[in-house]
Amino acid sequence: MTGAAAPVETLPAPAPSPVANTLAAAAAGTLPDSYLSLRAGTQARGLHGQLVQQLGRMIVAGELGADRPLVPEEIGRRFEVSRTVVRESLRVLEAKGMVTARPNVGTRIRPVPEWNLLDPDVIEWRAAGVAGLDQCRELAELRCAFEPLAAQLAAGRLGEAAGARLAELAAVLKQAAANGDQAGYAKADGEFHALLVAECPNRMVEHLARVVSGAAESAGMRRRSCGPMNDAAAASHQRLADEVVAGDGAAAASVMRAMLAAQLEEQAPAYGLPGQRGQ
Repeated sequence: MTGAAAPVETLPAPAPSPVANTLAAAAAGTLPDSYLSLRAGTQARGLHGQLVQQLGRMIVAGELGADRPLVPEEIGRRFEVSRTVVRESLRVLEAKGMVTARPNVGTRIRPVPEWNLLDPDVIEWRAAGVAGLDQCRELAELRCAFEPLAAQLAAGRLGEAAGARLAELAAVLKQAAANGDQAGYAKADGEFHALLVAECPNRMVEHLARVVSGAAESAGMRRRSCGPMNDAAAASHQRLADEVVAGDGAAAASVMRAMLAAQLEEQAPAYGLPGQRGQ
């Protein structure tokens, strides 16, 4: 030996890790609202909820468990939390299809196609990561798939009040387009499409619409009008309202499909189409 080891009491204390500070702040309720997850499942659950968020984002980014099993003890030391917190967090991620735990194998990351890709947390993590553009594009494409069906199924089934409101919203859209009122147009457009989905007699379609709408907001996507805001777009909404009230489901679906295709085409440059497939 070349020298005596320094007494333990003279060694500098390790600096707290940034993640540990964040988790402690979450437990104390002192984090800014902008940091907290929008998802009810993990919001306001202290260390457990914040660790789920941190691990989820790291898995999506490929920063954790890409080439070796997840070791709970290592995670606990890294983030300065108890094994109980780690275990509960991994169970949440397992329920989301992101990890799997097997005897003699350990906890490993599952392939992306096996994840619950409609889980609000998973959508949020993907949207905030390297696959953000892909995630936003996929949400827009999914809307193109189910909203024409919703319009078709709602046709001829609207009550008197709902039909009147749909016609009223179409008139509001026309006036907003004429006035160049983007905010008013977007608000009326959102209510117009939400009303059609709500009147669709298929609860699974309605549920899927809520998931996609909430996910879009969580991903930072503000609801956009169906194509450019102009007289032609407003006229398409009026035609859609007329077809739905008249009970022509096929025509209603066709109009809705064209409107959403126009929206997707308008937004294609923002999505980088044709895009690189990410996680």
